[in-house]
Amino acid sequence: MSDPDSDAELPKHRLWQPVTAKWFFALCGSSLAYSILRYHLAGDVPWAHFPLFILNKATSLAAVLFVASSYLVGRVFKWHNHDPALRLVVVKFCGLGGFFLAAMHALFSLCILRPAYFGKYFEEGGQLTLVGELAMAVGVVGLVFLVSPAITTLPMMPKAIGGWRWKRSQRAGYVALLLVVVHLVALGYKGWMNVGGWTAGLPPISLIAVLAALTPLAFKFLRGR
Repeated sequence: MSDPDSDAELPKHRLWQPVTAKWFFALCGSSLAYSILRYHLAGDVPWAHFPLFILNKATSLAAVLFVASSYLVGRVFKWHNHDPALRLVVVKFCGLGGFFLAAMHALFSLCILRPAYFGKYFEEGGQLTLVGELAMAVGVVGLVFLVSPAITTLPMMPKAIGGWRWKRSQRAGYVALLLVVVHLVALGYKGWMNVGGWTAGLPPISLIAVLAALTPLAFKFLRGR
């Protein structure tokens, strides 16, 4: 009797399969491990804040890594080029994974969006500062721009909307990455400048996420030139 989970038995376009599972555990695992290292082990954040505060940090970084990877695989990283169908599955998986993790990050952030967690983004009266409002607004718009490429990832969409419109909808992810950069710069640029204040010399997660978001944007710009 054959193994129902063997690679040979998998549907050709199934998103969850051994190779995408490796992507999931590599990106999510590294994001979570770094968050635990920086805030719990090297920092002084109590473990009581793991369920929301730390998972929020991890999902924010993982979301950017997934979206960035969806534009790098096959274009910059020549992985899976031996199998174009598999490469497309990985690209779709990374794009959809990034969208859902970004949505989780937004929900986590709403749960803890208060001065006790993010005091420097609030005024004394409890309202968000200009920087706080700008960062939140740009973050929401960035998530909206991820909706288009996520929806058009569905198998029937290229034929339904046409190849040109499909490609244009996928480019919305680049706009989302640019907005992510603005969102993170607004939130974290002051901390980036204070290298001596980095916990155990570890770069802030927001800085790592910005560099990840800028990578596909830079290659897109260079390729366009």
